[in-house]
Amino acid sequence: MSSTIKNMLKILLIGLATTIVRIMGQLSIPPGVQTVLAPSVFAQNGTMPLAFTLYGIFAYSLIAALFLLIRNQLHGNRILQGLKYGLSCCAVWIVYLLEPLPHVAPIDRLTYPVADSLALLVMGLLLGWLFGNPVQRPDKAKLPFPIFPALTVTACFFAGRMMQYCIFDIYASFDAKPLETALWCLLAGITISCAVAWLHLYIRNENRVKRAVILGCLLFGVDLILFNFFMPLVFDADIPDLSLRSLIDILAVTFGCLSFSNKPNAKAL
Repeated sequence: MSSTIKNMLKILLIGLATTIVRIMGQLSIPPGVQTVLAPSVFAQNGTMPLAFTLYGIFAYSLIAALFLLIRNQLHGNRILQGLKYGLSCCAVWIVYLLEPLPHVAPIDRLTYPVADSLALLVMGLLLGWLFGNPVQRPDKAKLPFPIFPALTVTACFFAGRMMQYCIFDIYASFDAKPLETALWCLLAGITISCAVAWLHLYIRNENRVKRAVILGCLLFGVDLILFNFFMPLVFDADIPDLSLRSLIDILAVTFGCLSFSNKPNAKAL
């Protein structure tokens, strides 16, 4: 059996294990009460458990596969390598789960971050165990934090969100809770910028545009799209609205990632 097939089977195994952990977390979550969104077609015809399982395996496997983009540049303990990647995914998912939206029940802002974080941490641990890089490299975490690029990503995300609320009128609580929503945008921008600032240290590409695309469209963008499209499994969500918000968030973050310098990686190639 070729190494490629072995790696694909390992990725699918990680996706399956992560999905099982997420389902266990879902079963322990008390049902929230909301009357804003109707249940999805899967919820109405009783196929949601099957749809959630299949989509979960696909989504978590793809997110796990993105770890391969950075693993050869990582350093230190193999388990910690995967755990750090899992934590970067956790940070993005948690902050999006905290977004003020009309249908979100108060208890869901606590239970869903816990359930999703547990699944992603298990994914990270398995990634470190099966794919961690045993080669010791210089600790890039000790490099100065890229403050200006991080602020640029935050500003771009914030501007993109304001454009979505004021021009495209996306589904949100901005009209009812403008201050809370604006503060969330700031928090989300800071969180995302910190995640991509860490990830950019381990991208093996000297071309600034390609690095921005890898960071914004792949490591952040794919993760965000897969996160967002869990929603239509549960609710009768507005797919065009969901697609638009995903696209603008990704483009905004990718544009902000152009500010990251390629100098930290020059010595590691």
